[in-house]
Amino acid sequence: SSYLKARKLKRVFVTGLATDFCVAWTALDARKGGFETYIIEDACRGIDTKGSLAKAWHDTSKAGVKRIQSADITV
Repeated sequence: SSYLKARKLKRVFVTGLATDFCVAWTALDARKGGFETYIIEDACRGIDTKGSLAKAWHDTSKAGVKRIQSADITV
């Protein structure tokens, strides 16, 4: 988080594999670091073992991570 803060970044957009593990953990860490955090849902893929995907969505939502689609981003 210090690397991103040194560059005055305020928002983090997270994509990748796997939504329910690496992506969720990265998003939660970004929120803990004080960043406005988004998971771009259609740019991720989950593994979903024993409900892990539903738990990841619940945990990230509870932490304040926003869930968006790639079409929601405008440049």
